[in-house]
Amino acid sequence: MLEPKLTVEENNDPVHYAEVCALHERTKRNWDWLSAHWPDLLPGVRGRFVAVAAQEAFVADTSEEAWRLAKSAHPDDDGAILRYVRKDTYPRIYANRRHMVSL
Repeated sequence: MLEPKLTVEENNDPVHYAEVCALHERTKRNWDWLSAHWPDLLPGVRGRFVAVAAQEAFVADTSEEAWRLAKSAHPDDDGAILRYVRKDTYPRIYANRRHMVSL
């Protein structure tokens, strides 16, 4: 069995760094917009995909369709995001068995 290979490279190019920072900022703006507009979108988006590009939501039944809608409306926004919204609204409990204690 082949061992996984990990390569770490340092890139000190200021142009590349500026591009990465700008992409991160565009992506963050879309996440921030989505966070602020959940009340406007719910409950109509439950069980569907939401893509956000240029701080505008695009809702579809498939991820491919949501991406297509977002990219056709805002082809230059490379910070677009996609999220599936679960249908269920019940609370979820997360537990890690290693940390559970038997009484």
